[in-house]
Amino acid sequence: MARKIVTQYAVFHNIGGSSDLVFYYQGGGADSVTGIPFAEASFIVDLLRNEKPISYDHSRRRLSTYNLEPVGEGEM
Repeated sequence: MARKIVTQYAVFHNIGGSSDLVFYYQGGGADSVTGIPFAEASFIVDLLRNEKPISYDHSRRRLSTYNLEPVGEGEM
């Protein structure tokens, strides 16, 4: 699995209701995902804003979060 840590991102909203996302990686490099429906892109942007760290696997088109805090720990 070619999972890379996402450090920054860019979102482009297109006329017609789709969005394009660009993921920038720790250590350099970037990948883009195009033609995402606007509603789905909003959920992805929410994840990118609120969850850390996030990784992306371009070959599987899979965005992943992982965290080492204990299960059931509430948000403050």
